[in-house]
Amino acid sequence: MSIRLTILCENNVDKVSPYGLLGEHGFACHLQTPDGEFLFDTGGGMTIMNNAKLLGIDFAKLKGIMFSHGHFDHTGGFKQVLEITGKIPVYAHTDLFSDHFSQNSGKLTKIGVPWSQEELEQLGADFVFSSEPYKVAEGLSLSGDIPRISAVETGDPNLLSLNAAGQQIADPLHDDLSLFINTDKGLVILLGCAHAGLINIIDHAIKVTGQEKIHMVLGGTHLKFCSDEQMNATLDRLEELQVEKIGTSHCTGLRGARILADRFGERFFFASVGTVLDL
Repeated sequence: MSIRLTILCENNVDKVSPYGLLGEHGFACHLQTPDGEFLFDTGGGMTIMNNAKLLGIDFAKLKGIMFSHGHFDHTGGFKQVLEITGKIPVYAHTDLFSDHFSQNSGKLTKIGVPWSQEELEQLGADFVFSSEPYKVAEGLSLSGDIPRISAVETGDPNLLSLNAAGQQIADPLHDDLSLFINTDKGLVILLGCAHAGLINIIDHAIKVTGQEKIHMVLGGTHLKFCSDEQMNATLDRLEELQVEKIGTSHCTGLRGARILADRFGERFFFASVGTVLDL
């Protein structure tokens, strides 16, 4: 089965890509599959239309949109895409519209989906919510809830939510999903931000798909924010599984990318805007 992935939104731009592509804090990936074209996240909304045009991607052809989670830097371009697609299936976790806040800037900032569910439905979003693993198309499955098992993956303490009493709590980010792609070369795991922890995600992918050969891990890994203990455990798990390709984006950070590049050499690459991968 032939699948082409194109990175549409990301913090950096591939130096060999068409002139005029733009980077932003966020993530989006276009998928061309035998069952049609899909979009995984929509970036922060500043670059997706420009980049799609330059990369020859027509959102009018989309069969569906998937969201990794409800942060603005992954959903910010949603409204612009809907204005082109009209009514379209949108696959996401049941907690997509839950409260999300950040205190990274020293003050509490709302970082959830910029619009209400009702407003997006009026534009054509036909939401398909699931907290269980969900098959979107042949070879494409969203992870559903990812069990937090790894002791070293404790999450980002600067990400907060509100409980029923309106009190601030650590954001559980139950809506964090990844996409599992079955290919002839093995499993490809497409990440939004990996808030659930990369080790947890990989182990869940193996359990859900029954596929123990991991060909590629691709996307935001959130390793920019992790402890040395988590980083070392993640490196060891990737090595243990002999992951063949590791493409980092967005919240991996330059420090995290450098450490991965030093460890994995030619198996590592930057999944920047304009990167095209044929699986």
